[in-house]
Amino acid sequence: LTPSLGLLLVFRTNSSYTRWDEARKFWGLNINHTRDLCRMATSWYGYQLPKSRDGLPPVIDPVKREEDLKHLSLCTWAFVRSMKRHLSPPGEDEEDFIAELKSRL
Repeated sequence: LTPSLGLLLVFRTNSSYTRWDEARKFWGLNINHTRDLCRMATSWYGYQLPKSRDGLPPVIDPVKREEDLKHLSLCTWAFVRSMKRHLSPPGEDEEDFIAELKSRL
């Protein structure tokens, strides 16, 4: 009885660790993809427009560009933070989540 119980516990522990490790990897990919999105937006926003008639590159208002990039950054943060909240137990950090969203957005 003891060896079979021990084998069952080892199997359950290994499968639990495998699920946890897979979730951790997917969470890391999610974080990396949102960082990549912000990085690409910062690199490309305003530089892909066609040239104007006089041959000069079009002028992008730096203030508008900064506002748009900040808004994109906040939206990607809100997406990841909302996913974290969705995956947490129901009452774990609901008040903190609401306060954090209201303070940043």
